[in-house]
Amino acid sequence: MNVIAQNIANAMSPVTAKGGAFRRQMTILSGEPVTPIASVDKLGVEVKQIATDPSPLRRVYEPGNPYADADGYVEYPNIDLAVEMVDLVSAQRAYEANIAVVLSSKRMTQKALEILQA
Repeated sequence: MNVIAQNIANAMSPVTAKGGAFRRQMTILSGEPVTPIASVDKLGVEVKQIATDPSPLRRVYEPGNPYADADGYVEYPNIDLAVEMVDLVSAQRAYEANIAVVLSSKRMTQKALEILQA
């Protein structure tokens, strides 16, 4: 969600500190397959890397802009706010689903302990 927030914040940045327009960042996730002998400590998902989206930048004709090239075009980030919002909602729903699983597991463990005490 932090990477998505960074993309949204820089959606209109024609220049960065490194020069050139900001490029959309993507999160690459990885996880261990679930098998009967899988270790509980190794289950889950982690960020494998933050990759840069190689798609072309948006070119907008703005001849008066100080960042315009010789033809009058300014390169803006390759960020689509609709895509970023869909990704944000998807990440939020996945987080909520994971929390629900943890809470359900906790309730089942508590019920099992109550049965054992009886």
